[in-house]
Amino acid sequence: MRNIICIAQSRWSSDTPERPQQWMQGLTGAEISYFELTVTSKLSVYLTRRGVLEITEPQQGVKVYRLPLLYFHRTGTTPLEKLSRKQIAKLICQCLKNAHIRSSALLWCATPIAAELIREIPHDAVVYDCYRPWERYPKQLESELAYDADLVFAASENLMKHVSPCNPDTFLLPNGCNYSLFAPGRSTQIPLDPVLAQQAHPIFGYLGDVEHSMDLQPIIAAAKEHPDWTFALIGRVKARHPDAPALKDTPNIVCTGRRKPHEVAGCLAACDVCFDLRHNDIADEDVIPERIYGYFAAEKPVVCLYPRRYIPKYDDVIYSATTTGDFELACRKAVNESGRRRGQRRGEYARRADWSVRVELLEHILRENGLM
Repeated sequence: MRNIICIAQSRWSSDTPERPQQWMQGLTGAEISYFELTVTSKLSVYLTRRGVLEITEPQQGVKVYRLPLLYFHRTGTTPLEKLSRKQIAKLICQCLKNAHIRSSALLWCATPIAAELIREIPHDAVVYDCYRPWERYPKQLESELAYDADLVFAASENLMKHVSPCNPDTFLLPNGCNYSLFAPGRSTQIPLDPVLAQQAHPIFGYLGDVEHSMDLQPIIAAAKEHPDWTFALIGRVKARHPDAPALKDTPNIVCTGRRKPHEVAGCLAACDVCFDLRHNDIADEDVIPERIYGYFAAEKPVVCLYPRRYIPKYDDVIYSATTTGDFELACRKAVNESGRRRGQRRGEYARRADWSVRVELLEHILRENGLM
């Protein structure tokens, strides 16, 4: 049984499990120690709300450690940042000691901040999974982690270009989806979302939280130009988002709030078209998020605010837009899509991207390199 120590910044108990959880849940023949790392750059938050260690066992073979806050302001070089890092590393080592996990463990790093911890944590191999851009951390931090790792995985071509110069053993491994959760056959067996069931069609749906950096101007403009269209944001919209007041002033934009995983299929079933949003603060973002594969599984027309060069594998089933005007035009094309061929192709792409398929490839690469 292989011991795997995972350090990640995503919550295991999240309603929408992210890539680190998907890997850890899918790996076979492994005992998982999953350390949830929450990082703050605000000194007042760190001093007043550090929290305490919480330990749970959500499933057999998985132990989750929710760590106290880690303070990381900008460079990680101040005395307080170093002290915080040392305390977290010491706590992780104590947890591993109590679990009788020694040096024969695979250290799985899903955040660049782990570069500051790996020297203190017992392990015999390191994997770095680069699944998103990490703009908040110094580039040197990620470069050091990629250089020290035995294997590196990247979720997109641009991330490959970013980390592969630091490590020749870098593999492209895109995101995936839970195909069975979104597949059309299942969605016909569950009720439509009660909020969306009351809205006028066509409904354009976005699945996921709306972060501060996401550009909402394209949907606000399209909603105002087409008052007979409904735009649904299926997730939480951050209260401090600069466009939050405009959303409230646009009656055909509906914010449903977060939905549980078993409710998501009913949301997508109610939508006629699905779309993705663009981050304003991340340049050259070409990571295809899990939600896109979920849209594919539901066989819905998809509009993305990506340049076409970022989606060459899927440009036959995605309506691409780069400007506000392009977005409105792409939405018109998507809602008027005819026939089932494109929908069926999307479904096939989703089946190939199911997390079980991704995990099989992951395990193959790990075995080929002697890490499993």
